[in-house]
Amino acid sequence: MKHGEFFAAVKKGEIARCYLFEGEEEYTKRSALKMIRAAIAEGDFAAMNDARLMDPAPDALIAAAETLPFLSDRRFLEIRDCAMLQTGKAKEYDEDSAVKRLDEYMDHLPDTVCMVFYVRGKADGRKKLYQILKKKACIVSFDPLDDKELAQWIAKRLAKDGKRISVGACQRLWFSAGRELTLLENEIGKLSAYAGGRDEITEADIQEICVKSTEFKVYDMADTLLSGQGTKAFEMLDGLLREGEERLMLLSLLGRQCRQLRYAKALFAKGAQAGEIAGKIGVPPFAVRKTLELARAYSMEQLDQMTKMCLETEYLVKSGQLMDAGALEQVMLKILALRGKKNG
Repeated sequence: MKHGEFFAAVKKGEIARCYLFEGEEEYTKRSALKMIRAAIAEGDFAAMNDARLMDPAPDALIAAAETLPFLSDRRFLEIRDCAMLQTGKAKEYDEDSAVKRLDEYMDHLPDTVCMVFYVRGKADGRKKLYQILKKKACIVSFDPLDDKELAQWIAKRLAKDGKRISVGACQRLWFSAGRELTLLENEIGKLSAYAGGRDEITEADIQEICVKSTEFKVYDMADTLLSGQGTKAFEMLDGLLREGEERLMLLSLLGRQCRQLRYAKALFAKGAQAGEIAGKIGVPPFAVRKTLELARAYSMEQLDQMTKMCLETEYLVKSGQLMDAGALEQVMLKILALRGKKNG
């Protein structure tokens, strides 16, 4: 079940006895947990019908599930950090016997409890308990929002503050600050305060006050480098290194951007439109024009050479055949030299 289906079901009062919450989108996952907790543990005695267990052994879990609710129809039970759903997590109980016990108990789970196994990130689908929950519970997936969903979420969140935002500005916000909703929530609060009495959040507002993700900073540095501004690009690199970023990671992201330029140039030559190119290379539509402008400064052969150079250098560093220090700088200098050559 996708998280959207879960929210719709809970609003209609359709609540299962047991769930597994998993997926990378933690903000939405926490919102779902809050929603179902409020739906189950409500009223004057909510606290008495709300229990949280950290990686419980089967006996403790079953005892909590069998506890009758106090002056309520159901009781809420949250189970965190269950080792039987995670890879390599140490347990203080025998996993095989624990899984067998829970497998038998799940067939007799009372109607008086709503149980949620809450996992940070993805659960280990190879685990026996996961396979049991797949058959006997409801697994809710909290995957990152796609571009359209993300734009809708940002616009809806800003509407609560009485603000509006264009699709293009939404794209610039998540492209520069990142797609993690908890971080975006903070940035939206800053934007609303910064806009003051203005109704609309603009791209200029985002550029002025929003934090820039590491990925965006590398994207910006690579853009600067690929446009031939060597001195500025090396200044930006120095800033990233002072912030603790690793050269190998920066090299990998630079290589990805070279591949994006090559792919965009090839797609444009075949007549692809901006929207299609954006979807294929993984950038928002507003960034396609800049990408194509950069790509025009190089021939396909040069872009192939740059991409190969990044990949080979990354391999040599990872395999210990080349020192990390200076490897990225050498690649950057070679790219600047390529740009200086005639674009065939």
